[in-house]
Amino acid sequence: MKERGEIVHMETQELREIVNPVFNTAKSCVQLVAASGDKDAQRLLEELHFEPFGSKVSARPVPQEMVERVKRLFPAYSVLVESRFQTMNRMIESRKESQIVDLPCGYTSRGIRLSREGRIYFGFDLPAVIDAIRPAVEHIIGKNDRITYHAADATNYDSLESPFSEANRNFLITTEGLLMYFSQPELEEVFRNIRRLLKKFGGSWMTADRAYFLHDSEVISASLNHDAEMTAMFEAVTSKAAGSTADVKLNDNVFFDPDDEKVKSFISRMGFDVKEIPMVDYLPETFGFVSGDADGAVREVFRKMFFWELTVKEESSESFVEEKPFSVSMSVSGTTLKGSITGRMDTLTAPELLKKFQEVTDPIDAIEMDVSDMAYISSAGLRVLLIMYKSLRDKSKFKLNGVRKEIQEILETTGFDQFFL
Repeated sequence: MKERGEIVHMETQELREIVNPVFNTAKSCVQLVAASGDKDAQRLLEELHFEPFGSKVSARPVPQEMVERVKRLFPAYSVLVESRFQTMNRMIESRKESQIVDLPCGYTSRGIRLSREGRIYFGFDLPAVIDAIRPAVEHIIGKNDRITYHAADATNYDSLESPFSEANRNFLITTEGLLMYFSQPELEEVFRNIRRLLKKFGGSWMTADRAYFLHDSEVISASLNHDAEMTAMFEAVTSKAAGSTADVKLNDNVFFDPDDEKVKSFISRMGFDVKEIPMVDYLPETFGFVSGDADGAVREVFRKMFFWELTVKEESSESFVEEKPFSVSMSVSGTTLKGSITGRMDTLTAPELLKKFQEVTDPIDAIEMDVSDMAYISSAGLRVLLIMYKSLRDKSKFKLNGVRKEIQEILETTGFDQFFL
């Protein structure tokens, strides 16, 4: 991490990576899908200038033994990603909905594939992903009004609603590889936002995340023919590589609870009904890198795995409070940095706070931030506040003033109260 003042004019991309590095996981997904033989993904890989999977394990030197292990374990990586991506594709193609909202879209080729069927595709992801995927897809297929990409934060409702008009009705919202990254407060915010979106435009929400939370290790073991040594090796390699591939830690939210009934109870409280759809019915006919006994074993695991289709309960209702637009101000008084934050602090807005903080060149030994008008804070916002907190020699001189009840609950739930309260 660069110290405050070292860089005054940080690039927008660098700021985004600091406040929310989770988008880096999308890169490995398109690499694996391309390696499994998906032609559209292979073309995207070229357009995005990403190296093929396995050609570069880490930016840091990696022992050759580790490289060889990764190559031996490739089928396990491949099946996990290929099954998730292709199974969701086949499920979407079996549906009647013409408008697909992909949240998050990552660097996948799904929009290209669905456009061939005449579907209308909305890809949503963090700004860093969208800035790359939009021109890459356009370069492959040219201008296409059926495919649009939009920078969004799933905890920010306005960013989700902004691309739509009254002409857009009855969406199928798809989610894979998203919900595991949220803290519990963020997860609840996402559920509120998607419910609000569906109440306005109609449709349903399909997620594969619960199935993979519960059974991904079983899929891995099956793809390795239940070889205990190889499975243990996979776990060891992925844990060591976590810093270079995922760059994030999974959060502890209710979706991790092994009790389905507890999770379904949470979903019901959030205003949704749940329907389970067997994933095994939508598996690809063959997997790219396993066959025989391993292929059959993987399919047996999928008999226990389900898409969860969420629809809004008819009787549910909720009012929404208009929030003030985001703004941040800073000034130095003596050796104290004083500032204020208004509105929502999330992935879309947190880079602005970080930028203003990095631009402060006066020596400071204390920070006081007025957050009485801050409506919400996500992990991206918390990450920036933590950067500011750690910049001080005496951490007791970091103060958040005017913390509202809603913000305090987020801080306490995520454990950041030990730093800021």
